[in-house]
Amino acid sequence: MRKFFALFLVFTLLIGIVTPTNAQASQADWEAAMHSALDYLNTTVASNPVVGSEWAILALARAEKITTDEPWVNRWLNNLGSAQLRRKTDYQRVAIALTSLGLDASNFRGRDFTEAYRAFVPVAQRHAMNQTINADIYALIALDTKPYDGDREMYIQSLLDAQRSNGAWGLTPNLPASALDLDITAMAVQALAPYYDSHPDVALAVDTALEWLRQQTFTDPEGTAQMIVALTTLSFATEAQRYVNHLLQWHDSASGGFRRPTPTDPINFMATEQAAYALVAYWRLVNNMNSLYDMSMTEDEPEVQASESNTGLAERLLQMLERANLR
Repeated sequence: MRKFFALFLVFTLLIGIVTPTNAQASQADWEAAMHSALDYLNTTVASNPVVGSEWAILALARAEKITTDEPWVNRWLNNLGSAQLRRKTDYQRVAIALTSLGLDASNFRGRDFTEAYRAFVPVAQRHAMNQTINADIYALIALDTKPYDGDREMYIQSLLDAQRSNGAWGLTPNLPASALDLDITAMAVQALAPYYDSHPDVALAVDTALEWLRQQTFTDPEGTAQMIVALTTLSFATEAQRYVNHLLQWHDSASGGFRRPTPTDPINFMATEQAAYALVAYWRLVNNMNSLYDMSMTEDEPEVQASESNTGLAERLLQMLERANLR
């Protein structure tokens, strides 16, 4: 009887996740918000494409709105030659943006933007600027955008070691919990998600983190955006849709940007960047495309098909049920 219930639960969850009408119930609203936010970013960044515009570039590139043929994109690329990057996260952010444009971050005009974080360094041995958990999270994300060389397993273990007993991660592991835990936890899930099927300890950590996240109140667009990216990386379309609808409350249809944290606040560029790439991540999921940070596909390779994604999801659900002793 318990096995029958488990199989029924898996079937029900799969139906809810892959049914297009469920995943796209408010398509007109969220797609309009996505396109207007991307237009806002494109217009804003095009006038001054400084180093620091990388999240906007990620959103636009993964939405297939820009290529290296854009004059302003070339100005940004040229500015990288003289850019003075200080933190490991600066290098990681640039590497992610370069890869989203189809470029090799390990050899861009003779400069290797993966070298600064490719080798894992214990937290105690790092410069003070690189001791937050972000450096590990985005090292793993950047290395996995394509199969770049790096100490993946050590970064994975570092994240697992830093997870708190309640399932959350903090910006600085040895400091008390803070409001930033929600954003950081969702980001950690994004980094670990590609290893969910292959590493049982990662699966347990992600499941525990998601349980904690689902109990939280999302009070701003940034945290909501990070949750959307986390869920889309795991192919949880139905659940991601609920957070997409929640995110839209901060969208300003007149400008295309996103406000934070109340409708009366002015448009916030950082909130708009994160909201835009979160909506792009959802758009890619419902259109059976590679996830936001999965840029391993070449021009000759097909996009991820729905059947492949659904198979992986079924396996994850079965593993979750097994760990819960439902099978």
